[in-house]
Amino acid sequence: MDYKDVISQMRIENSPIPTKRFKFSIPNAKEELQNALKAVGEAMGENLKWLPEYDKIAEWMTDNKGKGILMYGVVGRGKSIMLRYVIPMIFRAKLTRIVTIVDCANQKLNIDEITQRKIIALDDIGAEPSQRKDYGTDRNVVIEAITKAQDNTDTMIIATTNLSATELRERYGERIFDRIVYLCCRVPFNGKSMRK
Repeated sequence: MDYKDVISQMRIENSPIPTKRFKFSIPNAKEELQNALKAVGEAMGENLKWLPEYDKIAEWMTDNKGKGILMYGVVGRGKSIMLRYVIPMIFRAKLTRIVTIVDCANQKLNIDEITQRKIIALDDIGAEPSQRKDYGTDRNVVIEAITKAQDNTDTMIIATTNLSATELRERYGERIFDRIVYLCCRVPFNGKSMRK
């Protein structure tokens, strides 16, 4: 039996089938990142500085290897600026893709709508309420978005957190932590806060 034929049959039946993860490569990624950061700084009326962490983001943008990105570490190092403004601008300009920005601390999120998106940017994982009830059902936007990305190879996660690996594991459990590690290139943000 030819299993390629079986996959074709499964596709016709709308059964889950294996597919490749979303891959991209942005030429001159570091230059694009620098230009987008400058544009964001000008729009904010600030002079945003290039930080060493951004080189790792440029590497990811040069070849994401089918992975999203998790920016983690200390506060005030530009993780949210990258997630909320810089990366979405580049995705729109260079990949014609829309990034759905999710403020994890927002208690009024429409989780069902968010999990329908292809590129989900979770800002400040760990800031969301530990329990949220929707019609008696416990829900968590982080857990549901990570699970969706695990199960659907056309979904990519971009995320920030101030939590350590140990804290992520404690908050979400081994299964979700393992999925985050699998789904995302991890970039540590260390050093002093840039906020004045």
